[in-house]
Amino acid sequence: MRWVDFSEQRAFFRLTGPDRVRFLNGQVSNQVDRDLSALSIEACVCTLKGKVQSLIHITGDPDCEALLIDAEIDQREDVFERLDRYLIADDCELEDVTGTVVLWHGFGEDSTAAENPETSRRSHRLGPKGWDVFEKPAGESLERIQEGEIEELRIEFGIPKWGHELTGEEFPAEVGLDRRAVDFHKGCYLGQEVVSRIESVGRVKRGLCWVEGDQDLVCGPVLSEDVEVGKLTTVKGFQGLALLNRSFTSDVEESRLLNGLRLREFRSA
Repeated sequence: MRWVDFSEQRAFFRLTGPDRVRFLNGQVSNQVDRDLSALSIEACVCTLKGKVQSLIHITGDPDCEALLIDAEIDQREDVFERLDRYLIADDCELEDVTGTVVLWHGFGEDSTAAENPETSRRSHRLGPKGWDVFEKPAGESLERIQEGEIEELRIEFGIPKWGHELTGEEFPAEVGLDRRAVDFHKGCYLGQEVVSRIESVGRVKRGLCWVEGDQDLVCGPVLSEDVEVGKLTTVKGFQGLALLNRSFTSDVEESRLLNGLRLREFRSA
């Protein structure tokens, strides 16, 4: 397997108490009321207007006594304040445990190193099927995933990142999170009415795309016939992620050209 150490790149929060599942289920877009002792799920924390404030990961401990939440380290204070603000009458406690949690993520053909039910959780954190492991994997010479490759995976699988594709102004459907971080059959949560309405209408004004060019790309406006139709938000060499107007995202098969940019179809796990 190949590994990346997220221990210092993520903010971690521990939610305990008898109301923890009910409380968190009312705050996030994915279904928390299920067995998370062997699974890590993605979920959106949304505003009342249904826009993504944060993309978080949630899992449970083997004894089902707590929920562990992790978010991008730059959003440590924002996520804690957002969740803590609504902890009013619920019998649960939110604790910031950043810096005390070990988290490695790995994927590859040999998954035996990640099959300890006490410490491993199935996860698609980087796109491919993989494992979140809450201890340093065994072995003297671990094969590491380099930072540049992480960005390539983000681009190829369409995984949005705060400060790039996520700024607090995007709906889940605009950045592909409706496919991986939203359960449209669960109960109410903050922003759910707007998120569900967008799903029923089936249309957003823009969408996240994997694009490639013939030279190194630069983040910034995307033009078509001198008209701005979107924005490049992440770049790595000749490829990148772009938020484009819906008219350019409806049919990837056309490989529509935007000043030399070609659209590609995201990889699936």
